[in-house]
Amino acid sequence: MALNMNNYKGYEKKPYCNAHYPKQSFTTVADTPENLRLKQQSELQSQVKYKRDFEESKGRGFSIVTDTPELQRLKRTQEQISNLFFDFSLPSTRHFPKILFETKVQQLQ
Repeated sequence: MALNMNNYKGYEKKPYCNAHYPKQSFTTVADTPENLRLKQQSELQSQVKYKRDFEESKGRGFSIVTDTPELQRLKRTQEQISNLFFDFSLPSTRHFPKILFETKVQQLQ
């Protein structure tokens, strides 16, 4: 078979016939430690992974932490102090002397 204008194929500006035309084949790249590290880094920086984790955790809700006795005591104290200041700021109790305020504070302790 002779090579002519009707049956040639060009590859890198060189003429080839069908039998000798270079075929492109893909080669595999070995997983070197550096390539594995780069792959892991790109996965960590990927916004897709963060978005997927967010979507998975979005429907779960939050777990309720039970109050320890110390937290319950602090909440009660804060509530009492808040009530004390509210009572003291009422117009009907403003004329009471400062001793009333100090007495209520001592009662809380």
